[in-house]
Amino acid sequence: MKHLLFSLCVAALLTQQAAFADDSEALSGKWSVKKVNDQGQNITQTIEVKKDKFVFQILTADGSVVLYAEGDLKLEKLGPFSSARFYHIRGGSSASNLDDVDDVYSSVYSLDGDTWTMATNFDKQRDGQKPSLDAYKRLKAGAAPKSAK
Repeated sequence: MKHLLFSLCVAALLTQQAAFADDSEALSGKWSVKKVNDQGQNITQTIEVKKDKFVFQILTADGSVVLYAEGDLKLEKLGPFSSARFYHIRGGSSASNLDDVDDVYSSVYSLDGDTWTMATNFDKQRDGQKPSLDAYKRLKAGAAPKSAK
């Protein structure tokens, strides 16, 4: 009986690890969501994932970069929830103007085909950043994000 219980625990652990490997592969690529910011302006947020790295951008309606950030990404399981942890972040107004960001962002997420839904800024209060639920859509390879409408 102990051997059976041990085997079931090992199988469950391996299944959980395989699920995260699948999420890592499934998240690989570029994702986009269109939003309206607090000033009423249309913006597009993009996240590009490559293995355990990410690039995040906020773009204006005309495609100008407002914020650029890059860093490390770790996918974790928190009980029944899937979590994306963004850390070792460097951010600024462009890829050539980056400073270290002394913060870690953790988002609970759900992945369903070409939709990556993330609950962001629920992990702690940050000045000027309200909690939100965003449904990012996968961009096809080579596609640029369209301006927000």
